[in-house]
Amino acid sequence: MAVLTQVTLPILFVVFLGYLLRKIGRVEESVLSRIQLYVLSPALIFMTMAGSNAMMSLLGKIFLHVLILSVLLYLSAQLLGRMMRGDALERNAMSLAAVFTNSGFYGIPVCMLAFGEEGLGYAAMYVICSSMIQSTAGIYIASEGSRKPLEALAMIFKVPLIYAIVLGKLLSQFDMLPPAPFMEMINMLGRSAVPLGLLLLGMQLERIISDWRLKGMANGAGRGRVPANEDGAGHGRDSNGAPDRAAASSSCGTAFERPCKSYILEGTTAGMLKIVGGFVFAMIILRFIEFEPVLRKVIILESSMPTAVNAVVYATEFECRPKLVTIAIMTATLASVASVALLLAWLGR
Repeated sequence: MAVLTQVTLPILFVVFLGYLLRKIGRVEESVLSRIQLYVLSPALIFMTMAGSNAMMSLLGKIFLHVLILSVLLYLSAQLLGRMMRGDALERNAMSLAAVFTNSGFYGIPVCMLAFGEEGLGYAAMYVICSSMIQSTAGIYIASEGSRKPLEALAMIFKVPLIYAIVLGKLLSQFDMLPPAPFMEMINMLGRSAVPLGLLLLGMQLERIISDWRLKGMANGAGRGRVPANEDGAGHGRDSNGAPDRAAASSSCGTAFERPCKSYILEGTTAGMLKIVGGFVFAMIILRFIEFEPVLRKVIILESSMPTAVNAVVYATEFECRPKLVTIAIMTATLASVASVALLLAWLGR
């Protein structure tokens, strides 16, 4: 009960406020997302790196864990996709949902509330490693190798996260940190990243649900077209009975059309793989890579977080079955309400 009242409920309350903020207040999250990405998150990472005595070897060990975990989840999703007879895009969408972990908006607040400042610092280090993999491998998965390696690598340098990592460590190492008033300002910005991240999570979930409903209603009310078969095998036809090329090209693959039955099954499977598979694989990896107790608990929690909302951004951009990814996000996020509480209780929080 203590876990529920002290950790889970406060997080869900702020997420619900974000949901209401967009639904009732009509506040769009695009500006807030940019503030989070380009200001608050780099400030949090900078303060974590500047205030941490951890050597780069520790960051390397965490990165190795995240890398192995991502590979195992990717291979599992590909295998499950083949067993479910999904096509290449569906298998990649399942892999995208399994690899992208919500270690930032969700994981950081949980670790901070559960383990204090020490947990916050370790969670921020996990986010650094996770972001590097998602910004590169995530593009490869979503685009099916259509991007060149250098283009994928360049994505890391288009956001200030990598610079916050390097500057925070270098300035701390050579005792060249800014004066105390400036450090306090950066610290205030960084701590703002946690509540804003939860608000954004609620706003993004409301957007997904609203777009799903609106597009589903629009498709259902459309005239002059025979919709695709529910299993995705058929294609829409225009008013003359001829195949509709737009419908044929998407075949249940547009961002927010009414989902096929197979998408519901595959999306639910991918979402549960992210939580259950993440936990199981993390426990296996931790038998071979040792960490101190608090960091070990943080890694278990972060590895078991639900699918990140930005997975659907990649899926939409590269037309990688975004509806399937959306279902995975919803499934994993809802399931995490129980899984996070059980994990914290099991970890002795």
